[in-house]
Amino acid sequence: MPRLGSTPRPGGRIWLRALSRVVWLVALVALALPAGAVTLAREGRAPATLFLAAGATAPEETAAQELAAYLSQVTGATFTVTREGQGTARGASIYVGPTRLAAGQGIDCTKLGPEEWVMRTVGDSLILAGGRPRGTLYAVYRFLEDVIGVHWWNAYEESVPKQPTLEVTGLDRRGKPVFRYRDIYMLYARDGGRFAARNRLNREGDARISKEYGGGMDYGPPYHVHTFFMYVPPDQYFEKHPEWFSLIKGKRTAGRTQLCLTNQEMRTFFLQRLRKYIADSWAAAKKEGLPVPLVFSVSQNDWHGQCECDNCQKITAAEGSEAGPLLDFVNWLADSIKDEYPEVSLDTLAYLYTQKAPKTMRVRDNVIIRLCDTHSNFTRAITDPENKAFREHLLSWAKIAKNLRIWDYAVTFAPYYGLPLASLHTYAPDYRFYAENNVEGVFTEHEYEVLADMRDLKIWMMMKLLEDPYRDAQALIRQFTDGFYGPAGPLIRDYLAALEKASSEKISYLSMGASPPQYHYLDLDFIRNSQALFDRAEAAVASDPVLLRRVRHARLPLDRASLVLLPRLMRQWVASGKNPEVLPYDRDAIARRCKATWHAEVDRRIPEQRRQAERARADEEILPLITRRPYVPLPEKFRDLPAGTVFDYTADTSRNWQNRVKVVPDPEAESGITNRLEIPAEEMERYVLPMPWGLYNQVQKKGVGSASIRAEDVPGPGYHWYRMGSFPIVHSTYVYFFWSWIIQVDVDDVADSKRPDQKYAVWARVKFEGPRFPHGKPDQKNAICVERVVLVKE
Repeated sequence: MPRLGSTPRPGGRIWLRALSRVVWLVALVALALPAGAVTLAREGRAPATLFLAAGATAPEETAAQELAAYLSQVTGATFTVTREGQGTARGASIYVGPTRLAAGQGIDCTKLGPEEWVMRTVGDSLILAGGRPRGTLYAVYRFLEDVIGVHWWNAYEESVPKQPTLEVTGLDRRGKPVFRYRDIYMLYARDGGRFAARNRLNREGDARISKEYGGGMDYGPPYHVHTFFMYVPPDQYFEKHPEWFSLIKGKRTAGRTQLCLTNQEMRTFFLQRLRKYIADSWAAAKKEGLPVPLVFSVSQNDWHGQCECDNCQKITAAEGSEAGPLLDFVNWLADSIKDEYPEVSLDTLAYLYTQKAPKTMRVRDNVIIRLCDTHSNFTRAITDPENKAFREHLLSWAKIAKNLRIWDYAVTFAPYYGLPLASLHTYAPDYRFYAENNVEGVFTEHEYEVLADMRDLKIWMMMKLLEDPYRDAQALIRQFTDGFYGPAGPLIRDYLAALEKASSEKISYLSMGASPPQYHYLDLDFIRNSQALFDRAEAAVASDPVLLRRVRHARLPLDRASLVLLPRLMRQWVASGKNPEVLPYDRDAIARRCKATWHAEVDRRIPEQRRQAERARADEEILPLITRRPYVPLPEKFRDLPAGTVFDYTADTSRNWQNRVKVVPDPEAESGITNRLEIPAEEMERYVLPMPWGLYNQVQKKGVGSASIRAEDVPGPGYHWYRMGSFPIVHSTYVYFFWSWIIQVDVDDVADSKRPDQKYAVWARVKFEGPRFPHGKPDQKNAICVERVVLVKE
């Protein structure tokens, strides 16, 4: 007869660590306990009575109902909820919430934190209790997960063991999440917060957690980020008060700028709006039975345009950072509300131009700094030398701020996002580093319900590590992969290990803007070996349609990479002496599987009103990938240069922004395709020659080189080669075109960390068409076509 609770599970005993600056700790400490077992079910019948505390709150009601429902599923017995004092125990008893029995055992729920929980067996009773609003709910979910073995893998799929006879013994556990604020944006389809609560998230982006699931740590209005123009809308106030807005090059400006943060009249108006938002939101929350919001965002807009007036720049100069005027403003607001609203904190961003901490200022204790990690390498932990810049920003803020939050990114955003991303191994060390350096919470953007790499596993891991970053990450991975993929679990782990190993051997600098050429570790050997691993994984679950579907979804990023990267992989194939007429794998079979998996997951995960468009998007991506030429030889101009000295980037490898530039077939292009920008008449003056182009490094945040193509440089109609110059290329460097930079071509795969001064000649093959360009025909549309970029090692 199974007896649960007597033997600690992996990760079930977590020793407190001596973290001098961590406020929120998890304590799951087994204490000396009375002997005996609590029999919850015997041979499919329920001798136990489930009592809910009198005066239970909505989340405590949910906790009792969830416990009854899952115990019924596990044992086959029927469990019903009875109010404490309204029934008599027939045998063993389960007490949920702040019951009299809990109080009699010294568990004073009024003294527990809002998410602190207790599970304890006493005699023939089981106590599950916690603080309000979410403590009891978390006690039940931890009991179901850690003791009973229920797992919620994603919002749609769970594992529930079957045990007709169920006993627990020797339980005395207590804990609370390490991070006070745990938030993942774009979790899954909205369910009122059920999946978030079950996995102890207390916010899920813009989707609200209902009161039944304990509410969430919602920001107050107007929004949780980029609020300057929400407080002071320029369309309402710029005409009357231009001095409230940024001074740019001697002129007050409201288009894609910020506020003048030292203007006292603007500050007073902003403070009035803030007080009204607090008062109104508190009244609304109390009416709905939800926790009142205790954090309000006062944060810069999502662009640059900071004020250049003398008063603002005086603070900037003194503090060595544009964060100076921002923090001066936010501290003033915080001081102005602290007596009236002592529980409220103001949240502001350290982002873009405010990422660097000021020299001398300190952050008020009722201010939260949310530091955004926009440039770190996803494949390396924060403690890695490659991520030194962000780590130093964090440590600098930690010295002057009591409360820090991280705005993190788990996905890339350039076209063909969702390729295999070797980032899973960084989660635990990153979260531990955060916990040890004043970080009280993490907000993570994890979009793309269907395409994001290993999304179910990665989100599940994030949720577990946000609750306790000191859990054994490898044990968690085993638990998920075995539980979710069944017999294919070990092969999925082999794939994950191969991915991590490949990324360690071929350094790839992958930040939020990474595009396919930057995935250096996705080479031909890795792709072919990984496809073979997934063939075996599918064979292991071939008789189980559910497990097969899950394995194929895990394979989707690899399948897409096999299609997207084929031209590069073909060059590796040909360079090894293989026939360019023979493909290294079955492209068409991969495309069919990719399309079928993509469509199936759209139907499972995407709301019905979006499904048709999402399926069409899948078809639109896959079709050109299987109809293009798989092997494109080097341009004729460079074909006779020594092997390994020419690096070619065709149009399908560029990152094109704003949906303006189209990759289209072009018979005049050697590669058969080109990036084409057709220019409307109203924008023509911005694109007349000279045409700027250049090199930019994202990590160093500076230009590496630039040039212009002048009218006199164009020798005739059609495509011609243009040389920018010779420059050293390091990681995270791209070539950009036009004043708008809307074509960007990553070229850092040529970077050699051992020879950072190695120079490369940068070339581009460009065509100008239409009457506004030299040699253009009057009947043509005005357009600029960039066929390819070539770098030549000198």
